[in-house]
Amino acid sequence: MKAPSLQTASQEALPPPPDLLLDIDPMERERTRFSEGRTHRYTLFRRWGDPENYVAFVGMNPSGADEIATDRTVAKCRRFAMKWEWNGRRFGSLYMLNSFGLRATDPKELWQAPDPVGPDNDRWIREVAGGARLVIAAWGKDGADLGRGERLKALLSEVCAPENVLCFGFNLDGSPKHPLYQKESLTPADLARFLR
Repeated sequence: MKAPSLQTASQEALPPPPDLLLDIDPMERERTRFSEGRTHRYTLFRRWGDPENYVAFVGMNPSGADEIATDRTVAKCRRFAMKWEWNGRRFGSLYMLNSFGLRATDPKELWQAPDPVGPDNDRWIREVAGGARLVIAAWGKDGADLGRGERLKALLSEVCAPENVLCFGFNLDGSPKHPLYQKESLTPADLARFLR
């Protein structure tokens, strides 16, 4: 059975793990990381070329995307990454990271959860962003709530060169714009520096 093309999630009805018999890229399975019980997703990995030549997007929170299924944000970020090049080289893979690790298509669930961030989220952000050729801050206004905007900025400042952290522009409150409503024609040259 094929997984839905765009998968949603709720803490009331989390998508089941993919069938182990499905033909899943073993590296995508290994590098997509969840909490126990799969309530939080810390990393999502996709590759079409060199797995070490990746761009990392830091969004708001994961929906239903997993080792095989995707959601709207992941699909959009993948389209960007597959077209983009940075410093003369095209990307071969991407990671999705998030301000909040809780899997929920409706962000209102975040504010009701006892731990919307997840115990290992910051550790994975630090590790993955630190190895990325390019990081895109893209968590939007709500992704900065509960002090997460400042925390993420501090984490990225610790592990990334400032010139390698970009965003799609800034909302009025200074948070980085979310990728879903950005033009598909944008390239890294069109983006703003996030870290100053």
